[in-house]
Amino acid sequence: MLQTTLSILILNLLASLPVSAWPDGAPCLRTVIDSMNPLEAVEHQGGLQLTEPPFQIQLDEKCYRPGQPVALILRGNASTSLFKGFSMQPIIFNGARTGFRSGQFVHLDDNGSWQFQCFRQRDSVTHSHDEGKERLKLWWRGDGQTDTVQFVATVVQSLRRFWVKSVLSAPLPPCSLFPNGLGWLSPPPTTPPPADTFKLETFQ
Repeated sequence: MLQTTLSILILNLLASLPVSAWPDGAPCLRTVIDSMNPLEAVEHQGGLQLTEPPFQIQLDEKCYRPGQPVALILRGNASTSLFKGFSMQPIIFNGARTGFRSGQFVHLDDNGSWQFQCFRQRDSVTHSHDEGKERLKLWWRGDGQTDTVQFVATVVQSLRRFWVKSVLSAPLPPCSLFPNGLGWLSPPPTTPPPADTFKLETFQ
């Protein structure tokens, strides 16, 4: 009887532990937005994966038109590939402004599983809870006519298992320049720059 009670207490304790240092989404901090790296929080130390990520970003269009939303889906490669957290940004793929964010995400349904990382900025989104997700649909709207954009995501599968900026969509060019899209092969994951770690008061 005592052994059963102890087992239940241990299971309850394990269930109460956070699966992510940021269970309610990546914080609105400049270093976190720029790095998209969970290693900014010491709770994630030792979890960086440099293998091929078991996740993908699917686009429903080959190109975009200014002002018209494009749907995209973040999902696992298999039904068992659930993710707990993520951050995603629309990054300019090439040209003089390579690496800058472009356009904005838009809410077109009542899905509460994602949110804007910063209240007044809509070019970076993150999870709103750390329950397992098989797929997540978002929308993005381009506001330019020359930038080719690639959606870049960091995906967290567990506290110590995540891929930093390694989940990539195909490049999405403006329809006025490339109506049939661009050919592209996904590169292998690379090691991100060192993170400036900190520990949130909530988890001290």
